[in-house]
Amino acid sequence: MSPTGVKQFYTEASATLKTYTGSATVVSGVCYLKGVTINPSGTTCNVKIYDGSSAVAANLIYSHKGGTAAGDLYQEYIAANGIRCASGMYIDFTAATTSVAIIWQ
Repeated sequence: MSPTGVKQFYTEASATLKTYTGSATVVSGVCYLKGVTINPSGTTCNVKIYDGSSAVAANLIYSHKGGTAAGDLYQEYIAANGIRCASGMYIDFTAATTSVAIIWQ
């Protein structure tokens, strides 16, 4: 079995997961969330990640809410295969978040 490269996506606003191949291309197929780095701008930081291309409550796969002071990075790595998304990923900032970096495969 050949390895599949792990990739990173960085955003400063709510966005659909994209890859860079000459230009930004939306990832619309199966992918796996492997890790998250959140840079909060306040203790009400709230980040949600959904399976798909929009914020649909039924497709929520990951949520981080508050408790992290401005300037304190929050990092989480997801063991084993990660969290499977059948239709790409959508990253939603709802409050007090400067940026999010997603590690995915």
